Formats: sequence, structure tokens, C-alpha cells
Amino acid sequence: MAIQDEVLAKKILEKGLLDAKTFEKFQTASKKQGLPLETLLFDREVLPEDILGAIVAEAYEVPFVILKDKSVSDELTQVVPYSVASHQFVLPFEQTAEGLHTAFNNPHNYELINFIENKTGLKVIPYYATRKDLQASLKVYNRNVNEKLDTLLEGALTDTKKLESLKDASKIVDTIILLAYQSEASDIHLEPHKDLFIVRYRIDGILHTIAELPIAIAELILTRIKVLAKLRIDEHRASQDGRFKIVLEGNDITLRISVLPTYDGEKAVLRLLTSARQELDLGTFGYTPESLEKIRNNISKTNGIVLMTGPTGSGKTTTLYAILKILNTPEVNISTIEDPIEYRLDRVNQTQVNPKTNLTFGSGLRSLLRQDPDIVMVGEIRDEETAGVAINAALTGHLVLATLHTNDAASTLPRLLEMKVEGFLVAATAKMVIAQRLVRKICEKCKAPYEVNAQKFVELQKKYNLKLDLFEVFGKLSGGKKDSFTLYKGKGCDTCNGTGFKGRTSICEVMEISDEIRKKILDNESPKEIETVAVTEGMVTLFMDGMIKVFQGVTTIEEVLRVMRS
Repeated sequence: MAIQDEVLAKKILEKGLLDAKTFEKFQTASKKQGLPLETLLFDREVLPEDILGAIVAEAYEVPFVILKDKSVSDELTQVVPYSVASHQFVLPFEQTAEGLHTAFNNPHNYELINFIENKTGLKVIPYYATRKDLQASLKVYNRNVNEKLDTLLEGALTDTKKLESLKDASKIVDTIILLAYQSEASDIHLEPHKDLFIVRYRIDGILHTIAELPIAIAELILTRIKVLAKLRIDEHRASQDGRFKIVLEGNDITLRISVLPTYDGEKAVLRLLTSARQELDLGTFGYTPESLEKIRNNISKTNGIVLMTGPTGSGKTTTLYAILKILNTPEVNISTIEDPIEYRLDRVNQTQVNPKTNLTFGSGLRSLLRQDPDIVMVGEIRDEETAGVAINAALTGHLVLATLHTNDAASTLPRLLEMKVEGFLVAATAKMVIAQRLVRKICEKCKAPYEVNAQKFVELQKKYNLKLDLFEVFGKLSGGKKDSFTLYKGKGCDTCNGTGFKGRTSICEVMEISDEIRKKILDNESPKEIETVAVTEGMVTLFMDGMIKVFQGVTTIEEVLRVMRS
């Protein structure tokens, strides 16, 4: 447990470092902001860091250590996985006959102490270190992986003869994958060009160039990947797909591989799939309480179809997995037909589409309906056959969850009509449509306010070709007219690699199918007409949900407009 504010307050006042009146102001600010007193005092730089650190350590009843004065060996930095060390702020710095001397920002985290003792078989001797000191040391810790990659690449750049074996290439591949995992990348792109073999990571939806290698080593690296994924290493003219599993920092990682021949050679994309990062908790996806209530009400029904829509990479499948997690109880039989299976779900019967054996979405769905399912998930409705079977399943006592590619919720039902599904069947079975996009979140470490006036909004409207009056939109959100509005952006720091963004959240619209919307479907009305009714009935559009998150300081207006434009 963290140190009690009262204990820390007593220590500081006893030493006479602050007078009671001044200290009371900090205590009041701490309670008002909901921050621990320790955090507020460090953030405000009330006392020199080493002096305040020594007092906090005394309150914890452990020694105080300044890590920047220590030389930590590479071996010790490997004791605790980086993902744990960076999240929990912990770093072993010395091993003696007494045990493992370890710096903690919270030395009373006994669960973490037990974890380290069980992992190492050594007695942990806890010390207190300030968060700032730990962060600086952990950057060096993480830099070890970057330096390892740089060293390998330097050898490749200066002497490609050093990479004449798969053993050498495997070191580069292993390091590229590890660094991608630690960078929280979703995909690794390995791209051949005329003279270069480029490595890029997709982080928070955006591609970043990580390294440029000599084209001479491309074949060795691709061969290593093919060996791992059990693909044909002598095939260079056809596309190949595969996957393999590895363990990184104690977590099981599945890498899905796609190899495609291009003009300059074979290109590979590796998607990192790890259930450890996918909490699959719908409450953490950025949905409002009102939207969550609508979703829970509609997925509790025993029949009908719930549709999820959005472009590729908008998190549709992940959201459906989170819904399945809610529905996954011992009393129900859940079956899915997917392409590909992104994550394994316990107690869910997941089937992979396989065109080579004629197992398509349509044929697979027909087959699994003979498996007595209560709930069915269709990875994607791509054609008339799948649409027809899914709607009929929803009509005959099954709850069907499916994805579809449309721009918004209102366009989804007319899209089913275009797939030759009868209007009365769509009206009878559709319960809800969810449209979703993913936007990058402002980095909390470098988040800063700035003022936006009417002129700036006009410039944005011109840049993104908007017909809406953004100044008016934010006026409504703030409850009245103002000369300017306070919004937020990230200035760029080490935590976010200078981007100003860290992590992603969703913007969404949840459209419940009311009687009025059913009438619009039966009358074959346009998506615009359907959206008008839905908004009148209380639906918050994708755009407005995005603007609300901008107003709340979650993301930036440019980020919302970027994903809406796409």
C-alpha cells in the first residue's frame, strides 16, 4: 500500500521544512485534486528532490537511494521484465550476500516484492527512489534493447558478410520483435526497396520508420521469419500467410505473418497479438455510460442481430470480443466464424475461415448453426450469402454479432438491403448498430492547455472542408458563447517519443433500432433520413462523440478530423 498522507505530513512538519500554514495549503490542494500528498509535493517541487525523497523513505521506513549515482549492470536490468518495471516503477540495482537491493517508488508493494523473490530466489531488500529518478534509470534500461539493435544493424551496415547465416539474422529478427513489443506496436512492416530494407512499426495507428537496413540482408531476415512461421522458404513469387508463438517478458505473443512479393522483393507484415494487452473490458474502451447501457440492454436479448461497423483497424473485432466476454457464461454456447482468429477466447468455439477447403463465412455459418449455438459471431458480412444466413439465424432464435464495412451506423442497414436482404427481415431482426473509430489519446506526461479562437476554428474548417461551424459546436458543449475555448495537446516528450500522443481510445455512435427507424427501413429511406431520426431519439454521432472527447481533453480536434476524414 502507498504511504499514508498523515504519516508523511507528520515527518515534514517535525523537521520544520515547511510552516503549518503553507503545508495546509498543499494538503487542501492534494484532496481537491484527488492526488496523493507525496505526488503533489514532488510535482510542485516544494522541496529539493533529494531532501523530499529522504523524508518519504523515512516515512516508508526503508533506506533512500539515488539511482543516478549507481552503476546498474545489464544482468540486473533483466531481472524484472521491462513491462513490469516501467509500469510499477521498480529496478534492482545491486546484488550482495544479503540479497537483491531493489529500488521501488512504493516499497510497500508486497505483492511485487513476492513476485521478484519467487522469480529470482533471492531476498528482496527494498529501497525508496523517487519516480523521476526511476523513470530516468528505466529509460537507460529500455535503451539497452535499442542499443542492441543499433549494434546489430551497425554490423550489418558495415559488413553484410557478417550476416551470412540464419543464426546472425535471427538476432536481428528477435530484437526487432522485442523492441516492437516494448514500443506497444501493433504491426511490424519489413519493406524492400531498391537499395534499402526498411523496418517500420505501427504505433497507435501511425507508422514510424525504425531502421533502414542494406537490401543485401533482406532475404536472410525473410527466410528466418518464414522458418518461424513454417512457410516455404523456396517460394518467392506467391503470397504466404502463417503465424508463430513466442514468449516475451513472461507474456505469450502470437505473431501473424503475411508475406507478399513486390517489385523489389518480398515484403512481410507481422501483427503482434497478445491477450495480456487486451483486457477486453468494454468499460475501458471510451464508451460513455449512456452508450454502455444501450449496448448492455441490446446484447442481453436472446435473438436478433447486433452490427459493428467501421473501417479496417477501427477496433471492431476487439469490441465484439469484449461483448462476447460479457456474454460468455456456462449457460450459453457461443460459436464464431472469423478470418483470422485474432485472439483465443476461453469457452468460445472459434472457427477460422479456410477458402482452400471451401470453408467460407457463408458455408461456415451454415455449419455452425447446426452446432446448437445460442450466440453467433460473424467476423465480417462480405457477401449476399453471409448476410442472408446471418439474418435468418437472428430470426430463428439466435443472437448474432457481426461486422460490416460502412462509414457510419445509419448506412449499415441500407447496406444490408443492397445485399439483397429483404427490408422486412432487416427491420424485424436488427437491434442495434455500433459505429466506431480509434483516435490517439493526448500523452498525459506532456499534456498542455492552449486557447482556440474563432479564427483558428475557421482555418480548421477550411483545411478539412467542413460545413459545420466548430465555434458553435464548442459553444454548445461549454454551455454558452465564449471568445475562445481551452483545448489540450501534447507537447512531445520521451514517454510518447515526441509525438504528443500515447495510447488510443474509441469514438463511437450507438444506434438503437426504434419503431420509427424500422419504418424508415421498410420505406427504403436514405441513411441521412435514418440518422436524422436516430439523432432526434438521442444518438450521439461519431463526430459529436469525438468533439466531446476533444472538449474533455482526451484527444485533439485534428486527430478526430483525421480519422473522420479517413
